[in-house]
Amino acid sequence: MNTRLSVSTVTYLAEQEKLAQEERAREFNEKIESEKRRREQAELFNIKGTLPYSDLIAQEICERISCGELLINICLDEHLPTMRRTTQWLREHDDFNSLYQESLNDRLNIFEEQVIKIADDAANDFKEVMRNGVKVRVLDGEAIARAKLRVEVRFRHLKAGRPQKWGDSTTLNVKSEDKLDTSNLSTEELEAKIADIERKSRAVRDAA
Repeated sequence: MNTRLSVSTVTYLAEQEKLAQEERAREFNEKIESEKRRREQAELFNIKGTLPYSDLIAQEICERISCGELLINICLDEHLPTMRRTTQWLREHDDFNSLYQESLNDRLNIFEEQVIKIADDAANDFKEVMRNGVKVRVLDGEAIARAKLRVEVRFRHLKAGRPQKWGDSTTLNVKSEDKLDTSNLSTEELEAKIADIERKSRAVRDAA
């Protein structure tokens, strides 16, 4: 009996040591891979940050901006320059700068469409929650607040880029006396309002 117990114990310890070795090997490999990725990212960032100017790349950037993309997201692509490098290109190449400004104006067309689309889209305004064992649909305050913020961000781009159409004179004509109307709020007040809506929504969800 003692001999069997001893063999069993030795086998168990051997298995545990094997598992420990495998875990150490896994952690070591993960560190190697992490360091490899870090070096690759550093090398890529250096390449992107010193990328020589290219008309084709400049045109791609402007085309994507015209379609509604943000420069900060565009510059994440491996074959495109960093934000800082792109800014340098804009300072050094007048043709690129002119095309870039035109693209920003084109993007405002997208924003005008999105303001209406986001406001009209009620697909995510409700969510299902359990109350007293029954599934019910309730307003999703967080989703609504997020939609309002998306509309407001685009609206403010439009006010800055097309003041004749979306500027203060137009805003004055559509303002209401409703304190909940987001057009009456400053940026700070809007952010505070959205934060308050999200807090109340979480409270309702937790209570449910």
